[in-house]
Amino acid sequence: MCAMKLLTDLRANVSMYKDWIVSWRAMPVRSWMRAAQAYRVGNFDAAVELYRRGLQSNPSSPARVNALLDLSHCLFRLRRFDEAERALRQASVAAPNEREVFVRLARLQLWLGHSSEAAWTVRSCLQKVPADPELVALFINAAVESGGQPHLVQEAKALLAGIHYEPEAFPRLEVARLRLELLLSDSLEARDDLAKLATADRGPFEAVVSFAQLLIREDKLAYARHHLHRALSVSPEHPRVLRLLATSYLQNGIFFEPEYAIQLATKACQATGWRGVNEMHTLAQAYVATGDKVSALLIASKARDTGRRLLGSFPDSGQLDRLIERLSTGTQA
Repeated sequence: MCAMKLLTDLRANVSMYKDWIVSWRAMPVRSWMRAAQAYRVGNFDAAVELYRRGLQSNPSSPARVNALLDLSHCLFRLRRFDEAERALRQASVAAPNEREVFVRLARLQLWLGHSSEAAWTVRSCLQKVPADPELVALFINAAVESGGQPHLVQEAKALLAGIHYEPEAFPRLEVARLRLELLLSDSLEARDDLAKLATADRGPFEAVVSFAQLLIREDKLAYARHHLHRALSVSPEHPRVLRLLATSYLQNGIFFEPEYAIQLATKACQATGWRGVNEMHTLAQAYVATGDKVSALLIASKARDTGRRLLGSFPDSGQLDRLIERLSTGTQA
């Protein structure tokens, strides 16, 4: 049995080496091959060390950018977001016209709630590659989540006007378009179209979450939670979903459960590595609702400090400043 396994492993390694040479027209980097194996089985700590070892010893390998992309994903899975972002920025320097690098960086920034930075990343990409439905959708979502900053909204509208697509073929772009329309007006038609996409079998994730957010604003909390739990079944640690679910438990009425909101908002903060300003703001509000003003002030202050280091402003910065002022006065009293 041992001899058979050794023979099988040898054949597999020979096959991998051949595939590598065909793909990259270069000698294989053994540490990256071992890293890829660790990556596939979910051993991300080991994969990170192996990718870094290969990057240090093979600075001019044609597979360097791919190694950086894989390294970033492993770091993301380990919630080491600063390092994941650095790996992607290294990749963007090594391959300044590589679309995938910018897409991944923008998606990471949106995960953290850094929407203005995500918009800037997509804008940089669009200066180098043609617009396509995925890039336009990313930019529009970043513009909407930034709170609708006028210059971003104008760019989003211009990008949308310049691209022709069939909604059925590109549902994510259609969701982004509807989000933008709802940001700019109370269009019943846009709301109905978003509801159809959200309630469809295997509806787009973004449609489900965006519709749930709309339902919370309409005070339809039970229905909103139904959709948020659908979203969590797809992405159990998504910070925006966890944050919105926490928000639903902070609404006055029969669904008011601030202690549970603290649990959910804490998980949301952890999912961003405590870099999510919106998630920390929601956690601070949850602490206020339980009467824990000291914890609320600590978290709100951390949220404000984090927000000040970001590009542009975040939607609720004024509300956060007023919360801190009120808590500071109350704490001193």
